[in-house]
Parts: sequence; C-alpha cells; structure tokens
Amino acid sequence: MRYLLIIALLVLAFSCDNRSNKRPETPDTGFSEMMDVTATKQAAQPTGEPVAEQVTKKVVKTGGIEFQSDDIEADYLTIRELLPQYQAYIENENQYKSDQRIDYRLTIRVPSHRYDTLYGSLASFGVRVDNKYSNIEDVTEQYYDLKTRIKNKKALEDRYVQLLDQATEVKDILEIEKNLNAVRTEIERFEGQFNYLSKQVSLSTINLTFYEVLPYVYDASQRKGFGARILSALNNGWQSFLSFTVALISLWPFLFLIVAGVYLIRKVKQTWKKNK
Repeated sequence: MRYLLIIALLVLAFSCDNRSNKRPETPDTGFSEMMDVTATKQAAQPTGEPVAEQVTKKVVKTGGIEFQSDDIEADYLTIRELLPQYQAYIENENQYKSDQRIDYRLTIRVPSHRYDTLYGSLASFGVRVDNKYSNIEDVTEQYYDLKTRIKNKKALEDRYVQLLDQATEVKDILEIEKNLNAVRTEIERFEGQFNYLSKQVSLSTINLTFYEVLPYVYDASQRKGFGARILSALNNGWQSFLSFTVALISLWPFLFLIVAGVYLIRKVKQTWKKNK
C-alpha cells in the first residue's frame, strides 16, 4: 500500500510539471487586424442606452399666436417688460407698416418649463385673437440615439489613439490617422445635431404676430376738382411748349445749315437766270 501511494504522488507531480511547461501561443497580430478588431468591437456595441441609465422624455414645444391690438406700441412695450419674468427673450423681431395697418412679428424663446404659462399670458393680449396653435414633438428616441452615437464614436476614437501610439510602420500610421480623422468628423457632426436638439428641448419657441388696423384718412391731394384739372392741363401744355422750344434751340446748328443751304440755292438760281 505504501508503494502505491508513492507511485500516485510521482504521477501527480509529473502531470503538474507538464502543464506548467505548456504555454499558449500568441499570434503575431498586425495593425490591420487590430483595426479590424477595433471596428468589430465598435459594431458589436449596443446602439441603445444602458439599462442602468434613466431615460427622461424629451419634447420640443412650438406655438404661435396672432391677435389684433388697439394700441400696438403699448402692447409691444408691455410684452417686452413681461418676458424677463419668464426668463424669455426675443430672438427675432420684424415690423411692417402700410397705409392700412402696422404689424409686429416676434420670435420668442422661453425655457420649456415656463412655456405654458407664458403662452397663456400672451394669448390674453389684444382685442381679438385671430389664430393660435401649439405643437409638442417627442424627440426622446432621437435625443438618446445621438447621445449613444457620440459615446460610441468617442470610444472608437480612444482606441484609434491607442493604436496610433503603438504603430511603428508609416503605412499603419497613415491608415490609422485616416480612420481617426473620419471618426472625429462624425463626432463633430453628431455633436452639432445633439447641441441643436438640446437647445430646442430646453428652449421652446413662440411665434407672436400682432397688428393694429389704422383709421382711414381722406387724402384730398389725391382727388382734384374741375377747376384744378383745367389749371393742371394748361400748366402741362405750357411745360410741353417750353420743352419743344428748348429742343428746337438745341438743334440750331442744323437750322443754320438749312437756312444757309436755301440761301445758296436761291443765289445760284438768280445767277443762272441772269446769265441766260
């Protein structure tokens, strides 16, 4: 029994020594293969947000109001004084004026959580509301999709930077830099879209149009009586005569040539008759 125990211990020691001498072979991976692996990892990443992150609904609010005012300048000043109370401001402003009416068109930006109260206050202005509308667009999916794309592209950018630090061959460096520039361009494009969408979510838009109808004013200068029309016709005729006279005077060289030509022709005729 003692010999069997010794033999078992020797076999166990020999098998452990063999396993310790065996090492896994590491393939010689080039930078092209490494870049392929990088792209594969990027594609394998989930396109949605992690489950642990809380998803908040994102909406874009847009509204419009058009009303008639009985004192447009007073309403304009009141609106400008009202906006700071809601942390709102006028992004764009236009004024139009004709003989019949005066129009103001304002584009107002207001924090989304104050949109409803400001919208209600502006709708109470004026003597008559001609038109009003309010739209709410759910952009939650688009918002988090852009956020995830930016996150994934930045992770890919970091991996390309690591590969660039390890590269030694010129062709590998050029290839990595090409892909790195392409990724950074996409990051800038996605960040631009994300920043614009974030602003639309955080700041709602109200398109405000209000106008005042001006009273009708009789313009006597546009209508003339019979006597005034006779005098105007005489004046126009006199002005035409003066213009014709000035035109004739401006042609005096031609008139001088015509008179001289007629005089010479008569002289020639008289001389010819006497000689005959």
